[in-house]
Amino acid sequence: MLKISRDENLANYLLDEAQSVIFLKHPNLVRLYRYILSKAKNEVYLIYEFCDGGDLKSYVERKGRLKLDEALGIIKQIAKGLAYLHNKGYIHSDIKPENVLAKYENGKLVWKLGDFSLLKTRGYSGILDIKGTVGYIAPEVFKGEIHRSSDIFSLGCLFYFTLKGVHPFASKNPQEELMKNKIGKVEIPEELPEDIKKVFRKMVALNYLDRYRTAGELLKDLERLGV
Repeated sequence: MLKISRDENLANYLLDEAQSVIFLKHPNLVRLYRYILSKAKNEVYLIYEFCDGGDLKSYVERKGRLKLDEALGIIKQIAKGLAYLHNKGYIHSDIKPENVLAKYENGKLVWKLGDFSLLKTRGYSGILDIKGTVGYIAPEVFKGEIHRSSDIFSLGCLFYFTLKGVHPFASKNPQEELMKNKIGKVEIPEELPEDIKKVFRKMVALNYLDRYRTAGELLKDLERLGV
């Protein structure tokens, strides 16, 4: 997969992305193989791992709502990649179905988190330009805050999408959808077993301090439950 800058501002963004991502190596992250800087053309070329299974949005739209076991399997794989990022001091800040990609390996689909264009470092204190996707943005991000637990909220919304086929703030009115996301109240799917409901509730807690602090903490609970 190739990403190419088309203007000077994008070239700077892609160069920052490349320099942050080039050393990240995990089976559940889309791998950046190399980047090329063309000073003559002021262009940057990023060569990413090709994922032949498509993205999660298309997968769910094609297959329909996923069964719990498959949904949990996908969430666990993405949580593994995210835990690696969190341990390295990064916040992904743009978790959504389009950024979750599948690759066939030994006849099985392996799910990988990709698109690192909004990657932030832990403790980011600059002006937060809200560029995430409505439906998956943690409520504190709208107030100019971002934490590793903001990724956990987004992952919870992703989990909801796999089970319901829509994000938790879906509405026919875009303004209403945005307002619901800003409020950030996510309904807990009734069909979930009680132990999974408890995990889900902690993922999408309104207060970021009440969520799992990192994806690693989430993984410990999933593994304890035998997921």
